[in-house]
Amino acid sequence: MTALIGGVLFVTASFFTQLFFPDVSRFSDPEAASPEIALFVGGKLFQAFFLAGTLCGTLASGLASHASVSRLLYVMGRDQMIPKKLFGFVHPKYNTPFFNVIFVGSISLVALFLDLVTATSLINFGALIAFTFVNICVIVHSIRNKSFRTIKGFLSTILSPVLGAASVFILWLNLEMSSLILGIVWALIGIGYLLYRTKWFTESPPLFHFEKAQ
Repeated sequence: MTALIGGVLFVTASFFTQLFFPDVSRFSDPEAASPEIALFVGGKLFQAFFLAGTLCGTLASGLASHASVSRLLYVMGRDQMIPKKLFGFVHPKYNTPFFNVIFVGSISLVALFLDLVTATSLINFGALIAFTFVNICVIVHSIRNKSFRTIKGFLSTILSPVLGAASVFILWLNLEMSSLILGIVWALIGIGYLLYRTKWFTESPPLFHFEKAQ
């Protein structure tokens, strides 16, 4: 329901915005047209509220991303996939992955030197990887459990993720080339590190056992 409601809101807003602004000729800065759209639609007062809401949303999104990535690195450090002494450290007073928070914040400052299109494309690269592998995992899971043998199972676990992966592939084709190259290089570094840790997939990656922790 969250995905459905969010999708309807985005499509509806995009549809009516496109009707009002069929091209970018009215914008002085097409890469950051939202403030101008707000000014044309509702005037300066509406634009002020719009910018205030956008700022709050951006800060909330940034904090959520910062916290989630820091904790993801903590899990990888706890599982000893990356150095545990640094990434698996929990501050005794704040009970947070302190070093990870500082590390992620420092890396995030690189965005100050990127233009909006490049930064957005880099984010989209990571998102598209996640969306692609979600669909692939559903297909693999279905094949392993043989849940695709019924019509309902085939539609929900084979056809649906195939269509999802195909739609994501269309987005891949429209991704900025520089971001695509940088994202692929970053992914290859990760794959290379995984090969190193698993000795060319001859060993399983380290796993965290909750029983031992308890």
